Amino acid sequence: MSIIELKDLTIETSELKKNDKTIKYLKFIGKISNENGFELNKKFPEFFEDGNYNIIVDLSELNYINSTGIAIIFSMFFRCNDNKGKLVVGGIHTFIKKVLAIMTLPDGFKIYSTKEEALENF
Repeated sequence: MSIIELKDLTIETSELKKNDKTIKYLKFIGKISNENGFELNKKFPEFFEDGNYNIIVDLSELNYINSTGIAIIFSMFFRCNDNKGKLVVGGIHTFIKKVLAIMTLPDGFKIYSTKEEALENF
């Protein structure tokens, strides 16, 4: 596991296995705001440096997200799709769930309650 530290945001990264697939697991802890959104956007390409476009994003401990954060997550989703991969949400904070509920989500954007449920449906 590796850890990315930004102001008010920690991202824990690890790998999960499903059959013959390696799936990147990114757990966001804290908040994505104007204070760290720009820095997160600069780090975003690093998530794909290894060429793995299969990702589970855990937002269960992300207690705030602004429009920049949503744009970054959607950009990650589209980058995965464009590279024959898949991004799903596996765990979501109540606040983030309410924010996403009022939006039109991209086709195929899946949200699961837990990491385990996301992995099972990968």
